[in-house]
This record gives sequence, structure tokens and C-alpha cells, in this order.
Amino acid sequence: MKNNSIKVVIAMYVLSFGFNTNAQSTNQEEPIFGTVLSKKSTSDSTKKPFNLFKPAFLRLGIIGGSMISFDGGRGSNGGMLGLRVEYGISNRFSVVGQFQNNRSRNDDFPDAQASLGLNWMPFKSKRLQPYVGLGVGIGGDGLRRNDFRNSGRRFDYDNLNERRHAEGFGLLKTGLNYVLAKRLIGTIEANYEMPFQNKDSNGNANIALGLSYQFGRNKK
Repeated sequence: MKNNSIKVVIAMYVLSFGFNTNAQSTNQEEPIFGTVLSKKSTSDSTKKPFNLFKPAFLRLGIIGGSMISFDGGRGSNGGMLGLRVEYGISNRFSVVGQFQNNRSRNDDFPDAQASLGLNWMPFKSKRLQPYVGLGVGIGGDGLRRNDFRNSGRRFDYDNLNERRHAEGFGLLKTGLNYVLAKRLIGTIEANYEMPFQNKDSNGNANIALGLSYQFGRNKK
């Protein structure tokens, strides 16, 4: 009887060892292209590819603020008002397009300008989303009225409408997004513009506040 009990215990041990070995071989990670693919990387590799028509988020809004010229001069500053579109590639990166009208009575700023940039959002909390970014833009004036002195007349100024050429500029910016409501985003931003053509210019700055409506839901 004792021998039979020992045989049964040995048999159970052998069967248990066999089942464990089989289970380990079943769950063993398979090498792919010479490496071992972990469960985490397997789940990452099955993510859906980026879809241009399904962004992480889409924000449409308005932005307005003040412009400051670093070239100095009386009346060099002014105001701006524009439209802003932000396309979320992910929760970290977004493409921003901005179209603005500048209200200044000087030659430092164009009457209208458009820019395209890339924002990087290193982290975010429940309501705060700081970012930094860079971009490029172009501005043009249309017809601008210039005054020329004419000493041979009683009224010693002649007026001439002149068309200025469009000018490109580089853009550096930093800002903060704040969730005001479920889909309402407030933005405060400061940026620096450096014109490409005018090498003697010290550049310009914008300080602006924005309000946007967000479509879609941020990806996890």
C-alpha cells in the first residue's frame, strides 16, 4: 500500500511538471526579427496608424493682443486680432495656423499676416497645458499711403499709395492653455517674430489672449 502511495505521488509530480512546462512554452515570448517582443510592445504595435482625418483634438478660436516693435520709434506698437486653428497630432504635438490683422500706424508690422507652426506640450494637468513652439509666416500690406514733402506748394505734402512686398518671418513662442469649461480653452501666449529680409531689424513681439472651442477628445 505504501509503495502504491509513493507511485501515485511520483505520477502526480510528473504530470504537474509536464503541465507547467507546456504552459511556459505556450506563453513564451516569440522572437521577431532577432529580438523578443514583450507584451507591452505587442500592444503598442497593434495601435491604429495615424489618421489625418481623426486628430487627437481640433481647436478653432480667436486671438487678440498687443504688438511691440523692438526697433523703437514713436507709435511703433499696436494691436492685433485674428483667427486660430490648432490640429492635435497627439497629446504632445499640434500644428497651429494663425491669420491676423495688425492695427499699427508704422512700417514695422504688416497689415495682415499668416503663420504656421508646431507646438510641443511637455506635460499637462487636469486644466493646465503649457507649450513651446516655433514656426514661419508671411505678411503683406496691400496699398499703404506714404507722404512726401513738396516745398513748391502751399500744402507741402503729396500723398502716394505704395504697394509693399510680402515679407517672411520666423516665429518663436511660448504659452499656456487653460480649460475654462468642458470644450472651452483659454490661451495666453507670447511670441517673437524675426523678419528674414530685413537684417537690420531687431524683430517684433506679440502678447495675446485667445479663446478656442475644442472638437474631439484627447488621446490617452
